[in-house]
Amino acid sequence: MIGMRMNAFNDTGLGEPEQDANSALIELDKGLRSTKIGEQCEAIVRFPRLFEKYPFPILINSSLLKLAEVFRTGSNFLRVWVLRVCQQSEKHLDKILNVDEFVRRIYSVIHSNDPVARALTLRTLGSVAGIIPERQQVHHSIRRSLDSHDSVEVEAAIYAAQMFAAQSKLFAVSMCSKISDMIRGQATPASMKLQLIPILQYMHHDTFTASMVNELCMELLASYPAVEFVRVTLSALSTLASATLIDVPQQVALLLRYLQDDPRLTIKRHALYLLHSLARRGAHLWPQGALNNLIESTTTLLQDGAGNKDLLIRTLDVIEVLSQSAVTCDANREEGNPLLSLCVNACYSPDPFIAVKAITILARVACYCYEENLPAYGIQDVVSCLESLIVLLALDDKYLHQLKVCLRSTVKLCRAQPSHCSIFVDAIGSTLFNAHAEGSQNEKQALALCEALGAIGSLGENALLPLLPDILIKLKQTIHVHTKVMLCTLLFQMVAGGYEWNPECLETVEEIIKNVDGWAKYRIARSATRYGHHTIATQIFRSLKETVASEQLHFWLSGLELVTKAESYLMEKTEEVESKARVYTVEKLNGAIARYASACASLKAASTPLRSLQFASEYSKLRCEFLQAIVQLLHSCRSLCTAPPPAITCTVVLTTKDDLQRYGRVTNQLRKSAQELKNCAENYQKLYQSAFDADPGSLTNIRALQEICRLLANSVERVCGGTGIQTYHQTEVNFNFGDTVEMRQLARCCTELRRLAPTYIGENKAALSHSRINCLVSQVMLLAGPKMRLPIPRYYFQALQATSVKLSVSPQPRVLGEPVSVPQGSQLALKVEGVLRHGRRASLYRSVAAVCISISTSPPSKINSDQKDSNVNELQQTVTPHRDFFACEFLLSLGSPGTTATTTCANNTTNVNNNMNSSGGQYQVTASASILDKDGNVWKCGPRSTLQVRVHEEPAKRKLP
Repeated sequence: MIGMRMNAFNDTGLGEPEQDANSALIELDKGLRSTKIGEQCEAIVRFPRLFEKYPFPILINSSLLKLAEVFRTGSNFLRVWVLRVCQQSEKHLDKILNVDEFVRRIYSVIHSNDPVARALTLRTLGSVAGIIPERQQVHHSIRRSLDSHDSVEVEAAIYAAQMFAAQSKLFAVSMCSKISDMIRGQATPASMKLQLIPILQYMHHDTFTASMVNELCMELLASYPAVEFVRVTLSALSTLASATLIDVPQQVALLLRYLQDDPRLTIKRHALYLLHSLARRGAHLWPQGALNNLIESTTTLLQDGAGNKDLLIRTLDVIEVLSQSAVTCDANREEGNPLLSLCVNACYSPDPFIAVKAITILARVACYCYEENLPAYGIQDVVSCLESLIVLLALDDKYLHQLKVCLRSTVKLCRAQPSHCSIFVDAIGSTLFNAHAEGSQNEKQALALCEALGAIGSLGENALLPLLPDILIKLKQTIHVHTKVMLCTLLFQMVAGGYEWNPECLETVEEIIKNVDGWAKYRIARSATRYGHHTIATQIFRSLKETVASEQLHFWLSGLELVTKAESYLMEKTEEVESKARVYTVEKLNGAIARYASACASLKAASTPLRSLQFASEYSKLRCEFLQAIVQLLHSCRSLCTAPPPAITCTVVLTTKDDLQRYGRVTNQLRKSAQELKNCAENYQKLYQSAFDADPGSLTNIRALQEICRLLANSVERVCGGTGIQTYHQTEVNFNFGDTVEMRQLARCCTELRRLAPTYIGENKAALSHSRINCLVSQVMLLAGPKMRLPIPRYYFQALQATSVKLSVSPQPRVLGEPVSVPQGSQLALKVEGVLRHGRRASLYRSVAAVCISISTSPPSKINSDQKDSNVNELQQTVTPHRDFFACEFLLSLGSPGTTATTTCANNTTNVNNNMNSSGGQYQVTASASILDKDGNVWKCGPRSTLQVRVHEEPAKRKLP
């Protein structure tokens, strides 16, 4: 199929051709105009996918108007599909520009004689209630349809009433009496009453209405004791209490009363479900003593019986949610407390589900006590119970989720109290290694145990070292590929603690690499680079690059090979003689720089539109620039001996009033090196701001490398003079980049750099001497030596979160490549629209709170100039995305001196000074986007869109004689 291809993100479905928005809309419009009902239906059902791919207001407005016309003139069968489109496209409905026309076409069907058509109209109006919440004519039609004699129309009116009540305070208050009368009325069928009761949960807009609804629901509980009525009424009351908050204590008491007094198992389960939802609102909203009442009502549930076990599990679910609050942990931390007694008894239950939930609650209380420096009662029972559960749950693959929960509690307990690490490492390690001999452990259990060991091993130094012999044996015995990869990762983590590889470990890893597939080799190499074992990674990448079929993958692996080869070249040991060591260090740095330059070229060749590799390329480029800066610093330090100061230094000192110029050219060279290091630090900061989707460990890695640049620049300035001499003298603090093994390596490197730094001799003072220059040389030798193992961050290889911004700037030129023409003296109305795109895991690490749109306008003389000028106009506007869509407008005055530019968004207008040249010509307007997260941090990771604008003079009008 020529011209057909699969989209990587499944935006176009099965083999559909790539189209722009207009072409796709034209094609769907042809389907709507077809005389065949099948083609019409096919066109209608494809609109939601079109909205997701092109969520711009103009397209959505035009499409929904067409669908509304189909709804007005089509059959009931077509109306059903239009209703489905409206329900599936709820988040795009507020982008309709002509709301009145859209509603008019839909609402015209309400006057039909067909009750099914009226029912479909009511359901469609209910599905768009978010954009027409206060339409009085729609409210009147819903009220009138509730009195209809056709059950289909009445059910549709109930659905519409529920949707409008959720959106409109006026409708909810006005319909309260009508709904109450219908529920109390004897003529209303019981099935219809069950549909009407959920509407009451939205009657929380004022105190009087809420109290009236509460009275009605309490009457229903007394008058209709059937299971379905009790369940629906309790759900409505709980939702109402969650909205008002003031009724939460009374609702909790009501649910506890039903839990204790109602003998029906279904009601008890539903009461516990609603208590679970109220617990999520916060433990501080629960009345005093409610938790003890909940515990008392379930104390007898430890007896045998499927129903009792189910209720006990649900009760522990509620307590587990409450235990996430510090209020609950503080109130139940004393020995002999009912909560602790219940959980201690339950954690020894033969049912693993009950035991795991109980031990999770006990572990949370213990972690709270450790964090608040309070005595943790019964901690030995908690530790021993966790050990037993880990051993038991690892024997059966049915309890994989419960095993992970226990391991997660174990890691949290070790983080709160590091003294427990050795105990749990021994327990988890023995479970992992002994189960293989019994043949009762599958791969998923082994992976979960390995992950827990890795998490605990990152918390303390040498925590996993006692397991080294067992890990080597397990590597030789296991047959699971993923387990081998995880065990290799644990081995890399242990050696990264400051140890050297011994022959046995190297032979074991090499044997594993020979016997696994290519993907497993890549994962092992990736783990090796993340812990700084670049020599092993180089060998793997070298063998893999010739086995891939794609050219991009070949260049990607070649780039990784060159990067790891450069780092392994730096890690080679230098000569013991100082003079030879310096020469060898220069050779190592030059070799690493050459390899990094080749790696940058390979990574650029490996980039594709779907995978740009921007972070990997920038990270490698900055590492290369840093190595160039320190080798230049090393050359500058050597010039103090090789290039003595000339005879005219005294004259230069008098002329420049710089006493350090008496040392000759070494002063300027060192100052240049300091500036290069500062530039590296600034570039790392820019890289940090561009990595919005990076995981916290990768961001910490960048921050640590930036700190190394600043430390070295500060040391150079202490020797040759500069503005930042006193920075680190005033803030002598320990470096803390997290609790992971690789970050502790960089923290130790920063600490050693500060120890080797030249002494501080006074503010704004410096002195050039051989001893102080040797301090700089020692710092460079440290950074280019075997002790500096660079851990490659995770974001270099994979992004767990994906967020992108797509911009659309209008007006656009009629002919592609031609500029937009604007008469001189007039203003250009610039509209910027954008859409946020998310991957599978949206907002995993951070979410978008706002988008900052920047508009820069360059006059004709500055378009190709990199220097900023006062004539370059820059405007900024911050907009808040609504359902991942944002738009703003700018009014630019081009070619007019002293005019103003206006920015408009959401009916807010701001005037901004816009000083432009009075001359005409071609201007370049650049729109760029930055992301603001919820913490107020700015991430400059958005796209840039450029528009060429030509300002021309209009011909003068001829005057009549």
